[in-house]
Amino acid sequence: MTGVRDVVVAGGGPGGCAAALALRAHAPGLSVALIEASTYEETRVGETLAPPAADLLQHLGVWDAFQAQGHHAGYGTAAAWDSAVPHENEFLFHVRQVGWHLDRAAFDGMLAAQAAARGVEVIRGTRVLNAAREADEWRLSLSSGAEVRARLLVDATGAGASLARRHGRARHRAHDRLAGFVRFFRQPTGGGAPHTLVEAFEHGWWYTAPLPDGRRVAACMTDTDIARELGLESDTVWTELLGRTAPATSSALAGAVQEGAPVVRAARTRRLVPAAGDGWLAVGDAASTFDPLSSQGMLKALRSGIFGAYAVGDLLAKGDEAGIRRYRRFVDGEFQGYLRSRAKYYADERRWPESEFWRRRHASAPEPEPVGIGVSSGAAAKDFDEDWARSGWLPS
Repeated sequence: MTGVRDVVVAGGGPGGCAAALALRAHAPGLSVALIEASTYEETRVGETLAPPAADLLQHLGVWDAFQAQGHHAGYGTAAAWDSAVPHENEFLFHVRQVGWHLDRAAFDGMLAAQAAARGVEVIRGTRVLNAAREADEWRLSLSSGAEVRARLLVDATGAGASLARRHGRARHRAHDRLAGFVRFFRQPTGGGAPHTLVEAFEHGWWYTAPLPDGRRVAACMTDTDIARELGLESDTVWTELLGRTAPATSSALAGAVQEGAPVVRAARTRRLVPAAGDGWLAVGDAASTFDPLSSQGMLKALRSGIFGAYAVGDLLAKGDEAGIRRYRRFVDGEFQGYLRSRAKYYADERRWPESEFWRRRHASAPEPEPVGIGVSSGAAAKDFDEDWARSGWLPS
């Protein structure tokens, strides 16, 4: 790799790919490289795409490619929340009627391929090892041994936000210690519930959903310290807890056989402060992470990639720095709306008032911060309330 790219996007998940795609559309004169550590072959966690994402995929020009992949359409969800009996929430009652259960690796790979088709230089199987800011450029050292320079760096490295935290003087502000203890299963043809299912229990909540290839994912969501006390890293303990605390989830997994290794993924609510700085900007989970209960993670990643691309394009193509300031305010405002919705939905579950997990959620409240230029906190909160309700996980 030689020469200077206008923009290098580090990370090829939904946020990074959306940023690259939107940059090509918004500022086609800019050169864009996307560097992804994987080759999109390994299983990825995070497979629910809420109905409102259709508009974003159409906006990015990838709707036809998405439909051609044949992801599993979902027309509703079910939740045993503040009740032992699951209630169904049909997407038919929402403006956008269909959500999806994804093959995440295939979905992310499709986005990267679409970016490449639009002129983005996509480099797979390569990590950004280090970044150094020199004058008005970044010098990036890659795992391939190559070096690349860029005028602006987009950190889409995921929840760790490794580049922004090491080189952008940014820090995380965390709100919980949530983690998912995930298992994948192979299910008999026609077996299992067709809906996404959420089921609360004393120490957290269970989640299960069908996948396009005949598999099913199931996860136990709780805080890391509680997980250690329960011994959730053990397959035996995980299975015993499932059978004892989650009858609806157990029923959905009837006849299923575990496939592949267990996966543990951090699912903490946190945001990066600030979300953009001198010559860099964070998108997707690098900018903020949402509780999976919201089903908003990928929707938020796509949206932040698009808005971040507008800010980057305005800065590099027009010399307008106002977009960067607006983007920071947008991330902050969106996060405030998310915190408000998160508190509201956790407050609806009151069966275990003495449980440490639920006491923490009932005591949490949005941080009282002004949002400032570009978006009002009230508008952002209202938008997020509506998106969360439309996702269909819990009643609106």
